[in-house]
Amino acid sequence: MRSLTLKLSVLFVLVSLVAVLVVALWVGRTVESEFAAYCKQVCLDASCEAHMGGNGPRGRPVTGDLEAAYLDAIRTSLWQAALVAGIIAIGLAALFSGLITGPVNSLKVSAQRIRDGDLSQRVTPQTRDEIGELAVAFNSMAERLEENEKRRRQLLADIVHELRTPLSIIQGNLEAWQDGVVAPTHETIAPVHEEAVLLARLITDLRDLSLAEAGQLSLQREIVDIAALVSSITTTLREWTASQNIRIDLESPDDAPRVWADPIRIGQVLRNLLDNAIRHTPRGGVIEVTIERKPDSFITISVSDAGSGIAPEDLPHVFEHFYKVDPARERSRSGSGIGLAIVKQLVEAHGGSVSVESSQGSGSVFTFMLPLAEPRTTPPQGPGRSYET
Repeated sequence: MRSLTLKLSVLFVLVSLVAVLVVALWVGRTVESEFAAYCKQVCLDASCEAHMGGNGPRGRPVTGDLEAAYLDAIRTSLWQAALVAGIIAIGLAALFSGLITGPVNSLKVSAQRIRDGDLSQRVTPQTRDEIGELAVAFNSMAERLEENEKRRRQLLADIVHELRTPLSIIQGNLEAWQDGVVAPTHETIAPVHEEAVLLARLITDLRDLSLAEAGQLSLQREIVDIAALVSSITTTLREWTASQNIRIDLESPDDAPRVWADPIRIGQVLRNLLDNAIRHTPRGGVIEVTIERKPDSFITISVSDAGSGIAPEDLPHVFEHFYKVDPARERSRSGSGIGLAIVKQLVEAHGGSVSVESSQGSGSVFTFMLPLAEPRTTPPQGPGRSYET
């Protein structure tokens, strides 16, 4: 039997029949025994032993024809009741089996269509029991699959778009040099080299992002002086931002605690945030980097810029791949488009979290949190991931 409906129907009928048979046999034997005891007592009280046909074996009175007919009627009624109960059980089994297997069959059909690629399939919860909860969970899973598929396609389209631009520039210049239209001079080679660097950085970022999302990114953790690391990076960038008339200020406590982290990856996080802040800060603006210890064994590093800010509807998406706050404005060529997505994955790989606060016209503040260094043999892991150390 491969049909769940048939299995449930047979199960319901068997349970009902077994219950009815047990009741019938039990009641039949009890009625016969109690009726015989009753007849014996009545005969003794009324001295009607002769009327009842004398004593049977072991002194038990033998019932007469009327009494025997009464017991036969009881037995017949019990078996008739068992037959009627069995017929009703078959009908109820078919009804309730359909009520149970109907939604399950709908889930099966929808699941098969999702397997075939139709991610728009949904089922209507018909009950509030476990079957209804299963339908709700199925719909949630289908929505997540559809959303992930849309994001996957969008990510693929964005990657193609990001790769096409530098490749087109490199190809165009190479063809111009090959045809003799433009001479390969320092001035013409420089932009090609810049596009090649950007292309290499994009490919590296995509690799790091894919490894981080798969939980396979290698982290070389150690006890890190976070204040010294942040100071070193900001000092290096000050020489570059000075030419753009942008100042970087660092605020760090004298007794800043150390963290358990990969210094190279945390440096990558900070550089990505500072790069993002520099690109959105106008000339003459100030970028503030703040280190603060939290009472729950964490330390936070904040990077605030003096840009135009982010609209509230865009805030939940700033850490997505290639997301543009202003789609009409081209992203600066100095970025790969996935810097903030990498920031999120790397911070979560260290067991921390990242957030952003912003309002239009007053800049943005990106904050990431890292666990403090503690004596331990197993480093903290991000939620739901395991990383090599």
